Amino acid sequence: MISDPIHAINERITIIDGPSGDGGERNRGYLVGKKDFAIINTGRRGSIENTFLEAIHNKGKDAKDVKYIFITHPYPDVMGGVYKLKKIFPNAQVAIHEKCKPLMEDPKNLIKEINFKFSRKEKLYFAVKKDPFDELDAFKPDIYFKDGDKFAIDDTKIMVINFDGICKGHSMFFATSERAMFTGDALNMYPALPNSYLIDYSGSYKVWLRNIEFLEKADISIICPAHDNYQDDRHVIHYITDVKEAFHQFENQLEMVMTEQKYLTMNQLIERVHNSQGIVWYHPFALLAPRANMTAHLNKLIDENKVQKNEKSDPVTYTYIAPKDDNFF
Repeated sequence: MISDPIHAINERITIIDGPSGDGGERNRGYLVGKKDFAIINTGRRGSIENTFLEAIHNKGKDAKDVKYIFITHPYPDVMGGVYKLKKIFPNAQVAIHEKCKPLMEDPKNLIKEINFKFSRKEKLYFAVKKDPFDELDAFKPDIYFKDGDKFAIDDTKIMVINFDGICKGHSMFFATSERAMFTGDALNMYPALPNSYLIDYSGSYKVWLRNIEFLEKADISIICPAHDNYQDDRHVIHYITDVKEAFHQFENQLEMVMTEQKYLTMNQLIERVHNSQGIVWYHPFALLAPRANMTAHLNKLIDENKVQKNEKSDPVTYTYIAPKDDNFF
């Protein structure tokens, strides 16, 4: 376990760690470069902004040497610190995918409406408990990049790779010299959660799986997730495989549950699959994640003609219609 909040992977890549979240996940950003620098993800507001400045000073450099602040996606745990970082590093250009442009006008409310669609119960809950998206305010990035765009940092290039799996506009960044992939939330295996991936209502598991297949084939030396431990060399492919396996275990359990009863509501599916898998989400994602994740799984199975959505029933139910797999039993 890393105790120092500033930890160098190599001479070009430095991890900036903050306090762990409720589920044990790290609050993490990365500093890339030797003479000029890019920040990748900012952590939560008020957590690691000053640590980035300390890391720059440790390298004998100044705040003016930070050229970019790259954001993988507009969630509070990866973008919350951008407001203060922009003040600390005034020369840095903040960059996010062009698909996120509408959200930047009012991320606090639009992400709730578009990416999560807060229910009445959730609105009442967050009226009492702190809403994580309250940390986000309107912000105008300097750059809206697109898939394939490249940015120079010293003798390396940082290339944008966009997969709208976890959410619309989610992007990874590939540093060419180090062959390092900064995956954002595309790959996560939090220590407290056996199945910790999150796909919101703007994302797609079909796209997410294409992203995983891309990462399996790519020539990557270092994987740098937004929250989890970095992986290098021979550990890279094993890490990707573990994440993919967690997904398939969840989906297999979902299909098994649906073969046992013909009509199941969303809440019944969540309860049965989560109980059988031992999945316990922590605040605030105990309300945000289960329904969004299950909806994405069901949409994938509906597209594959394995599941039927019974919209005329009240409440809506789901039925497994594909041939039963003997491996379930």
